[in-house]
Amino acid sequence: MPRRSYRSRALANLLQRYERAKLSFAVDQLLDDSDIDSIDIDLESPSFLCYARAKYDLDSAHGTRYFRKRGARKSGVNIFDHDLHEEPDGTHWMNDDEFKHKYRMSRDMLDKVTSKIEGHDVFKKGKRGPRQMEVKHQLMVFLNFVGKEGESNKSQRNTFKISAGRTEKCRERIVKALCDLRHEFIRWPDEEERKQIAKRIQEAFIFPNCVGLMDGTLAELAITPLCHDAADYHGRKYGYSLTIMVINDDKRKIRAYLSGFPGSTHDNRVWKAMDQYQDPEKFFSPTEYLLCDTAFEPSNHAVPAYKCATGYIQPLDEQNFNSALGSPRVVGEHTMGLWKGRFPWMRKIRMQITDDPKSLKRILKYIEATIVLHNMLIEFGDDTADKSWDCDADVSDIDDPRRIPDETRLNLPVPPGAPKGTRREQLKEFISDRYVPRFNFRRRRSSGDLSSGDEISADEYVAV
Repeated sequence: MPRRSYRSRALANLLQRYERAKLSFAVDQLLDDSDIDSIDIDLESPSFLCYARAKYDLDSAHGTRYFRKRGARKSGVNIFDHDLHEEPDGTHWMNDDEFKHKYRMSRDMLDKVTSKIEGHDVFKKGKRGPRQMEVKHQLMVFLNFVGKEGESNKSQRNTFKISAGRTEKCRERIVKALCDLRHEFIRWPDEEERKQIAKRIQEAFIFPNCVGLMDGTLAELAITPLCHDAADYHGRKYGYSLTIMVINDDKRKIRAYLSGFPGSTHDNRVWKAMDQYQDPEKFFSPTEYLLCDTAFEPSNHAVPAYKCATGYIQPLDEQNFNSALGSPRVVGEHTMGLWKGRFPWMRKIRMQITDDPKSLKRILKYIEATIVLHNMLIEFGDDTADKSWDCDADVSDIDDPRRIPDETRLNLPVPPGAPKGTRREQLKEFISDRYVPRFNFRRRRSSGDLSSGDEISADEYVAV
């Protein structure tokens, strides 16, 4: 039998008590020796007082959510004060490296970020509910969450000695406060600032009028999506992932981004969905452009590296251009490494995507919060990464020129002097981008059973 809750059992007892009191009061009224036509009620009789008390208790119980005082297990140790405590001699229990490893930023930067968000309405106490933790402590919970791979409510409960539900509430408030600062810290440079960026890039990397670098990266999903289009999230590099397009400047600051596309989406398709592509007049002057890799189509405002078909010798001027382009592209890759290295949560997202749109929106809000923090720390002067934050394989391998299908190469003759297997290599790359073997099949009957004029129907094949 299903186990009844404490509330259900308590309501049943109160209802039984009320029925008994009502019956007792009715009997006393009938046995009263007074005139039967009288409707006077003795308000001081024991039966009426019992009836009134039982009715009051039952009505109060129906309007009360909790029947007994809620207890909470509280730890005697405050982890936040313990980590932030400073001794009289200026030393801390956690040294600077240990603190930065746990909370992904220094103590000074923690204070600056806290002062930036603590005035948000989400941290104001409402009419009901327990008192909130300090904003700095809530920020520490969020930083510890995005600073690790595979962190969860239960693991954070063990880390900070607070309830699992409270850790999630703290993170949601911080995400809300950070996302509301998106327009302040994720902004496209105006005309004057673009000129300054172009000047710095030209002095460092030769390219004139370049206002940024563009590249795509993948955020791996640790949990298989439970949605109707789950197969679309299955990309080349990881099992399931999200594709994120990032445009950054020479100071590793993310100027624009677009996330939410499945991991199988090509970088060029995401770029075409961005405002910078669809309405370039608002973001670029006629001579300004972005540098990118071979995954993108060349245009007036996107300058990619040159592709080289398998078996062909690339012209010397194209080789020199690609070599020169490699230096500024390192800045873009370093931006990805700094961002995803500071917040390893991006490497393996432990949130599940379902058919409910809120599940994906929640992930996108967390991604945006990390970008706001990344830009905020750069503006505050903390643009250095710890050596232990090295993030390997930051950039999607879908932009590798050897993995981009190029149908035109199959319509060209094999160049003289090319290896004998050049055509096969071209076809192999072409097929690998289009053919995904999901099942193995075998014939129901051997090929000898068919004449040359027989047609083969689908039911003559079975999966093995």
